[in-house]
Amino acid sequence: MSFRFRIAAWVVVSCTLLIAVMMFTGYRQLEEELREGRTDPTHPGTAEWTIHNSYAEEEIREILAEMTRSWLWTGLPVIALSLFAGLLLARRSLRPVHDINRQLTDMRPDSLHGGIRIPEADPVIGDLANHLNGLLEKAGTAYQEMAEFSARVAHELRTPLMLLRLRIENAPPGMPPAFQEELQDELARLSRFVERALLASKAEQGALLAAPSSLCLSDLVRDVSEQYQLLAEERRLGMTVEIKPEIRIEADADLLRQALHGLMENAVRYAKSSICVSCAIQGGKAALDIRNDVDPVTIATGGLGLGLRLVRGICKACKWRFGCQSTDKDFQACIRFEARAA
Repeated sequence: MSFRFRIAAWVVVSCTLLIAVMMFTGYRQLEEELREGRTDPTHPGTAEWTIHNSYAEEEIREILAEMTRSWLWTGLPVIALSLFAGLLLARRSLRPVHDINRQLTDMRPDSLHGGIRIPEADPVIGDLANHLNGLLEKAGTAYQEMAEFSARVAHELRTPLMLLRLRIENAPPGMPPAFQEELQDELARLSRFVERALLASKAEQGALLAAPSSLCLSDLVRDVSEQYQLLAEERRLGMTVEIKPEIRIEADADLLRQALHGLMENAVRYAKSSICVSCAIQGGKAALDIRNDVDPVTIATGGLGLGLRLVRGICKACKWRFGCQSTDKDFQACIRFEARAA
């Protein structure tokens, strides 16, 4: 039973008990008054009659029965009204908790420092909100330090990686070409990871500047999807691509391509058997959706989450609406853009 219905149940039970006590005491008092003062309990002419003051026994029973019926008829609606009042009271009492939950739901990792607004001056709710604000402040500080640390680490790794690549390119004769090529590939992979980490940190700190221009979202999504089609086939994944033609938006092409690569890499990496990419106009906005079923094995050994961090940061910097939802069976990511007339 939910907390709201428990409050309503307590109100109904309290009201029912109060009505029962009032009915019982009223019944006993009226009965006593009707029977009080009888001096001659027998009728001189009829032996089975018993007289109580001016009422006969049958009349007293009839009066008490009528009173009980009228109390029941008025008591039942009162109990029903108490149930409604209890539900209303519970709803109003839980409104501050709903307000706090709504504020917590709308929070993002980079907005934790703002805390939540204390909905009212109730001491209990105020203490709860103050404790939550203290925890959010600590979590926001930790998140900010982590982002700054990631940016510093990525920045510090750029120079050694570049020097290592130069040394391999200018290595003395004798190094096997295959080994040299393998080292170059690994260094290129590490360099891309460092660049993406640095880009994600800049985006999360609001230091990423977008340069929007008119572009065809349909062509860009089709181009990126084709690049991952081979990778999906290699992993024996089915990929479905549904793209409406000539969807044009204002966006930074480089950042949009980075976001698409992040989403596609995430889909190919964690999909179990199928990936669906769709691009269309929904509600006057350009909508990009990427959905894949989930392989519990790959989810359990997931990466650092850099891909979604980068996508979220880019969308925030470019003012695109990004959302994702995950269940036990699938994962879906979506981006909404302001569409332009073709």
